[in-house]
Amino acid sequence: MAAVIAVVTALVALLAARYLLPRLAHRSFVAARFAEARRRYRAVLWTSVTRRRRAAARVSIAGAYLAEGRWADGAAATDAIDGESLDPATRAGWLNNRAYAALRQGAKGEAAERALGQVRDALKARPEVPALLHTEGVALLATGRTEEAIRVLESLWEHGELGSRLESERSADLARAWAARGELAYAADYARRARLAAPDAPWNVGDDAVAPSTIDPALVDDPAA
Repeated sequence: MAAVIAVVTALVALLAARYLLPRLAHRSFVAARFAEARRRYRAVLWTSVTRRRRAAARVSIAGAYLAEGRWADGAAATDAIDGESLDPATRAGWLNNRAYAALRQGAKGEAAERALGQVRDALKARPEVPALLHTEGVALLATGRTEEAIRVLESLWEHGELGSRLESERSADLARAWAARGELAYAADYARRARLAAPDAPWNVGDDAVAPSTIDPALVDDPAA
């Protein structure tokens, strides 16, 4: 009887590791509970029996740091992964993480061009993923291709539903893009949308807040302005 119980317990644990934990981790990520998501992805990492699933969990852990705005931690976690050993779908996420981390840490010039190349390589494997397209838009903006960046960022809704946090970040980046073009009313409108969608996101608070010096704060803070 004890042996049967042990076998059943092992099967339940295996099924949980295979199906339940990844879903719970993804649910936490979507809900912006990033510390919880990392704990759950680590549980996936520790209980997975295949190298592919362990690698995917590590990429997801890095992504959770980046989504939280912990750019340096996310970059370090991404750099610790051997991207050459990943399957195409997981490698796409890893490439996106590399590009996004570099861009959010201020990549310019050759570094920004390299990030653009990385995310475009990722898009070859997963061309319809809004988060990857968003990174492409950020890279285009960092390389001075403002018009193209606006087109890409505006198109995200054509490729799937956006969560409130991605919509907020997209809006913040569009605010920067329109400010770069001198269209300050558009910039203020998108900055306001960014705040409404995710008020506590790093691009809305502190030193990373989307508040180009050319935007009148009154236009951002007052919807009737």
